[in-house]
Amino acid sequence: MGRAGSELDELQQLLKSVPVCADQSDLWCWNVSSKSIFKTKILSDLINEKLLCSNASTSSGTIRNSLVPKKVEIFVWRVLKGKILILVELDKRGVDLHSVCCPICDNDIESISHSLLSCEKFRNVWLKIFDWWSVPRPPNLDLRSLLITNSWHLNSDMGKHIWQAVTWTCVYLLWKNRNEKVFKNKDWNVPVAVREIQVKSFEWVARRCKEKVIDWNS
Repeated sequence: MGRAGSELDELQQLLKSVPVCADQSDLWCWNVSSKSIFKTKILSDLINEKLLCSNASTSSGTIRNSLVPKKVEIFVWRVLKGKILILVELDKRGVDLHSVCCPICDNDIESISHSLLSCEKFRNVWLKIFDWWSVPRPPNLDLRSLLITNSWHLNSDMGKHIWQAVTWTCVYLLWKNRNEKVFKNKDWNVPVAVREIQVKSFEWVARRCKEKVIDWNS
C-alpha cells in the first residue's frame, strides 16, 4: 500500500534488469579492491584507515607508529577517543548485563582506564614491562600519557619510538586477553602475558624498523 507498494514496484523493475547466472555464486563488484570483488573486511579496513589518517594527531602528540601493525594503531586511536565497548558503555546502550564490574578482577566498575591500566592484574603486567625496560615507575600513571608522551626517560628518538611501540603492543594484547576472558572464559597469568608482549613487540619492531637492524639484546 502507498509508498511501500511503489517501492516494491521499483525493486521488481530493478531485479528484472539483473542478469542471473545459474553456474556462478552471487557477488558484488567494485573497483576499490584489486580483484574487484566486494568484501566487508576491505570496506572496514578502508574506513578505519581514513579515520586514522584524518585523526592522526592529538593535542598531546601523534597516534601513529609505523613499527606496529595498522590494527594496533587503530585500536590505540579508539582507546584515546574512548571508542572501545567496555561493559559500562554496553550497559548505557541497553544491553542486559549481569554486571558492569571488571571481568578480570571483579573489584571495580569497568572503565577504559581500569580495563587497560588500573586493574590489579593488568597493572602487574605494566610493572613487569617497566622493569624489562628499566623504566622508572611514574607515581601517577595515566593511560593517555603512557600511550603518547611517556618516553621522558629515553634519550634517543629511536628508543622513544620503540618504547611507544612496546606500550601500544602491551595495551593491545591486554585488551585481547580481556576479551578472551569475557567471551571464552579463558584465564591467563601475568608471566605468560608479559612474555607474549615481549615476543610480539620484538617481532613487530624488528620487521618494521627501517633505520637499523634490531636484535633481541638491543
